[in-house]
Amino acid sequence: MAGRPRRKAAVRATQIIEISDSEDDVHITTRRGRDSSFSPPPTKSARIDAAARSLAGREVATTSTTSRKRWPTEKTNGKVSQASEKRAKKDSKTTSKSKDNNKNSATNETENVELLQQGNEDQQKDLEVAHQQDPVETVTDGQCLSSAANNKLARDSTTNTGRSSFWARRKVWRVDELLAEKENVEPCTAKNIVQLLENENTIPFICRYRRDLINHITPERLRDIKNSYTEIVELRKRAETIVTQLEKEQQIGDEVRTEILCAKSNEELEFLYAPYKPASKGSLAERAKALGLGDAADRLLFGEAPEVRLESLVDRNNADLENVEKVLQGICHIISHNISKHTGVLEELRRLQKVHRIVLKCTKSKTPGTSAATKSSTSLKNQLNSNNNAVHSKNKTDASKYETYYEFQQDVRYLKPHQVLAINRAEKQKFLTVKIVTADYVKNDIKRFTRELFMNEGLRYPLRNQVFEQAFEECYSKKLQPLLSRQLRSDLNESAKKAAIDVFAQNLKQLLLQSPLKGERILGIDPGFTNGCKLALISETANVLETGVIYPHARSSNAEEVGEQLAKLLTRHNCKIIALGNGTACRETEFWLSNLFDLGILDKNNVRYSIVSEQGASIYSCSDVARQEFPDMDMNEISAVSIARRLNDPLSEYVKIEPRHIGVGMYQHDVSEKTLNEALNEVVSECVSFVGVDINTASLSVLKHVAGLSEKKAQKIIEHRSSNGPFQTRKDLLKVKSIGEKTFVQCAGFIRIEPLSVGGKIENLLDCTWVHPESYAVAKKIISKCNLLLKDIGSTPFICKIKAYALQCDMEELADNFQIPKERVDVVLMALQRELTQDYRAEFAKRPLFKQGLTRITELSEGDVLTGAVSNITHFGAFVDIGVECNALIHISKMKNRELSVGDRVTVSIIQIDIPRKRIGVRLEDTIKETDTSFTLT
Repeated sequence: MAGRPRRKAAVRATQIIEISDSEDDVHITTRRGRDSSFSPPPTKSARIDAAARSLAGREVATTSTTSRKRWPTEKTNGKVSQASEKRAKKDSKTTSKSKDNNKNSATNETENVELLQQGNEDQQKDLEVAHQQDPVETVTDGQCLSSAANNKLARDSTTNTGRSSFWARRKVWRVDELLAEKENVEPCTAKNIVQLLENENTIPFICRYRRDLINHITPERLRDIKNSYTEIVELRKRAETIVTQLEKEQQIGDEVRTEILCAKSNEELEFLYAPYKPASKGSLAERAKALGLGDAADRLLFGEAPEVRLESLVDRNNADLENVEKVLQGICHIISHNISKHTGVLEELRRLQKVHRIVLKCTKSKTPGTSAATKSSTSLKNQLNSNNNAVHSKNKTDASKYETYYEFQQDVRYLKPHQVLAINRAEKQKFLTVKIVTADYVKNDIKRFTRELFMNEGLRYPLRNQVFEQAFEECYSKKLQPLLSRQLRSDLNESAKKAAIDVFAQNLKQLLLQSPLKGERILGIDPGFTNGCKLALISETANVLETGVIYPHARSSNAEEVGEQLAKLLTRHNCKIIALGNGTACRETEFWLSNLFDLGILDKNNVRYSIVSEQGASIYSCSDVARQEFPDMDMNEISAVSIARRLNDPLSEYVKIEPRHIGVGMYQHDVSEKTLNEALNEVVSECVSFVGVDINTASLSVLKHVAGLSEKKAQKIIEHRSSNGPFQTRKDLLKVKSIGEKTFVQCAGFIRIEPLSVGGKIENLLDCTWVHPESYAVAKKIISKCNLLLKDIGSTPFICKIKAYALQCDMEELADNFQIPKERVDVVLMALQRELTQDYRAEFAKRPLFKQGLTRITELSEGDVLTGAVSNITHFGAFVDIGVECNALIHISKMKNRELSVGDRVTVSIIQIDIPRKRIGVRLEDTIKETDTSFTLT
């Protein structure tokens, strides 16, 4: 329902006539119609019950009875079902009899109508008998129960949550059923996924070797499904815990128990649980109940006889009941609490959130936000003026980031994730004041629904209307409206945080899968001012050849002389590549390198440099992993080594750092650290596994991320490798302690035995391919069918013949012959068509972007066309390094509906320049296919 529901105008009903088998019912209905000044439409529960009866083929005229019950009992349900069975038997008997005797259609219709009427009369009699045998004592849903009602409730073990009995007839779902419904996947696929995850299969293993069971779902999609699976399992555990607790307290029966177990979301579960939650000790409602006002509140809310007289509840000896006003106030507190906990009211409030326009409004805070440290420091009387100036300058700079939201309002349905996260951060830093604005019709709609729910039945007298009006005003202002705001903010935050995690995961995967720069010596520079620029030069195999420190930015140093030292270092080691960290003093160092090219100190024809992200490098240099690898090296020089290695092999270096410290996300510091780490570790494991590792050379940091392995298991593998020599075959992995058959199945396809690591000879070349050991027999049969030899795997003739065979063979027939799914045959054929040393990352063709000069932002103008590389992706656009001191932004509206990823080469044109704020807006013109291009300005 997209728009606001239309409300019916109030009309005076002169008389209401309903079809009924009871004269008393007609009398009651007529009396209510005559006394009432407003005739509301049927309630939501009545409409649902009518629909359920219609679907079941049991449309029976419904009537109001003098003894109204708020929930069905087990005996009543039994009688109703017996009456239905009796009617069904008579209908079937009539049908069979008519077929046997071949009577005309008119006679059949007459007999069917007569029997149907008889069945209805029998059913009505059964219901009346059930009412007489099992009298029901009326109670409330808000736990305002008298002692007698509690005793009755304990005996019958039946309660009601305020929802229609239609929902109680729902089937209790299985995990795979709800997963299929939520994620919109086929039921058989959902069932397979649940079984695979229950058996602790990893995402990389499932996506590569069990594709036939999951209908070729991508790893990204499977991660989302796995998250939903985890949420569903937690939901079931929570529901079972609630049911166990309430059954222990004898508060619910089988109907409500089933209803709770049918809840398909945490929100729905909490709505069902709300009526049974005890009020907080010391709350206004609990105090009023303790004064003995609970029974009077129930009679007023449900219109039960006898009428309530407030004067009779006044107690002059009790300060809280000394007058009518205080008695009325206490009763309103109880009714307000009961309404706010009613499941039907909560569900309607949730529905109104989705159909009405509700606005989130931001305004600039009157007092600027400051950190806790700043607040404590400003309170000191003897603080220096310079510190005050610095603080004000910092606050002014931070405040400028949120100028967009100083006078901002938006329908909550159209808020973007980055807007929500930015508003949350600004609110936390006290720069913004945020509130949810709801229109009056939201209040009117929920009031009308509540009135229909409670006030349409029972005695009608002025006091009851007065109490309801006052109690609802209190309930809405103090409970429902704040609840509405909390729910909306919570929903917005959850969706925004999920979006932030998805963006981070996607960018991280693209960063990890960037092509390595093999066969080159690289000089890493960690730029700095006072402490100088730290240098580390590594070999083609990432071994450290030389380290040092230079000071090109010191006042007393000569920049050209320092440049000569740098040139000699590069010449001495025959190094032509420089990796420059993008941290402090990066742009100043880049200007210095550009001048060296202009002066001829560095050769433009041979030497090039690339900007490398140094996010997390300082954290890595202080870590235990770094100290174990470089026990005698200075921490500052370790960061330079890390920068150089990130260009050499991004995957192997980035896995040493906690993923959340790699700055390719969007507001990642505002997201739950546990949730973020779980998601990012899945991405790292996926990347490491798909690329594959040589088990004889892989480090602990890489090996622990292989699918199926943990840090302890990886450590055991390295210890076994150190004491027993290199692994000769994949099966040797089973000799390692703590590596069982289950772990071996998960990781075996992602580890390799490369010939160079075992002295150039390998027992089985299949151990160097993607082929999983479980498919070795299939691979050997395919090789035999092609008249090839196992020792020729990876050679050009071998690959050509396998490709030709894959094109000619019938996959269905081949799969039937091998008695395995055709997807697994396809994996084997794909693996046999690859070179032994081919890197999976080469398929992405995303190499580093090299530069030989820098353009200043002051030299740019609108309309200039430049080339650059995408450095980060967000929901609102892409950031591009175009060779100046700040990245340019391609807003999503200027991307021509193209999808970019980290590392993509693009051509952009400048549409806006803000020099004071260092912001550049560009428009995407085209993408560049070349993998190694320099910045150009035309």
